[in-house]
Amino acid sequence: MQAQTLNDGVAEATTPTNLKRYRVAESWKDYEVLLEVNLDVLTSERAAMINQYFGDDKTRLMDECDDVVRVAIRLAGSTMIRIMLEQGGAGFTPTFKNVFGDNPGASWTRDLHSTEGFGGCEVDELPYGWCGMRVIGAEVDVPGFFEVELTELPVAQEA
Repeated sequence: MQAQTLNDGVAEATTPTNLKRYRVAESWKDYEVLLEVNLDVLTSERAAMINQYFGDDKTRLMDECDDVVRVAIRLAGSTMIRIMLEQGGAGFTPTFKNVFGDNPGASWTRDLHSTEGFGGCEVDELPYGWCGMRVIGAEVDVPGFFEVELTELPVAQEA
């Protein structure tokens, strides 16, 4: 949100009108990431660049009925799920605040923006970055001791 000063000197808050929120989920494990997307930044041209950066771009495009913006958003969500799993998981909502009064989404967004294919961190177009997306919530839990099972297997005998 930005503040805009009107002619009478009163500041009025303005929000980009082309913002949308998306949930990218992996249903089998109940992983999900909430992304807020500024579609004024994530244009079809930028989305195509993101999609083409990674291999198998035509298959992804077919899977999303040729909607390259949806492809880029889905790619960002799946990338964030992998990053969060590698870093021990994440769980927060758009309104969550930690003990310092911060929402962890900003930190995860920096991870997305610094990932190759999503614009890199040298481009400073916060909060949405070059890719036009930011992380606003997540529920990605790595399995703990009680979620895994141990089974002894027979040793295969060599012939």
